[in-house]
Amino acid sequence: MSRVQLIRPQNFQQHVMAEKKIVLFLCMPRDDAFYHQMKIVEEIARLYSRELKVVLPEESFIDVFKEDYSIVGTPTFLVLKNGREVARSLGVADLDALKKLVDPFL
Repeated sequence: MSRVQLIRPQNFQQHVMAEKKIVLFLCMPRDDAFYHQMKIVEEIARLYSRELKVVLPEESFIDVFKEDYSIVGTPTFLVLKNGREVARSLGVADLDALKKLVDPFL
């Protein structure tokens, strides 16, 4: 996860709320599909490294984040600007779907 920042309660403010870049936040439990989805997320992080920050909550933080952002299913991808949601996608995503999700905000 070298290009994806792991988010914990103690660094959420710094890496999400105060971030000047657009943030792509993946909320997903660590199940069998997680590792396949992470390959695609890593590719998005690589392609858009200059204008996009990609973050993933620590497992113990997922429930808090789901409650704060009213997430009912996973995987959920949120596009955040100044900590506020500007777009959302529910379900497994391929590279093209994630590009379409973030492109309007870059």
